[in-house]
Amino acid sequence: MTKFTGDKKLAIVQGYNAEHLSQTEYSNQMGVTKSQFQYWLKLYEMHGVSVFTNGYTNYSTSFKLDVLNYMAQSNASLMDTAALFKLPDFSMLYSWQRKMETGGLEALEPKKKGP
Repeated sequence: MTKFTGDKKLAIVQGYNAEHLSQTEYSNQMGVTKSQFQYWLKLYEMHGVSVFTNGYTNYSTSFKLDVLNYMAQSNASLMDTAALFKLPDFSMLYSWQRKMETGGLEALEPKKKGP
């Protein structure tokens, strides 16, 4: 999948007009999946322009656990929870959920890079 800059994501979201195209048609034209477009739209609606200016973030184990606990206790969807916590992609939350289910808390710990 193509990586999109924050500026490109913002341009895609701001360029959408529901009166002219469906989300499926528009996302296809923009070269992005419908679910990814819907997620960007949700982020924009919840947090505004600034949500697309964040760079890479390394999330702590406790943050990941807090997010997973919130989702479980509130019965919120992956997409809604990820948007609330400003995660760059809702699939990240799915990955955390799978890691927790298969490897427990230890699997959520950040991996050290390098030798």
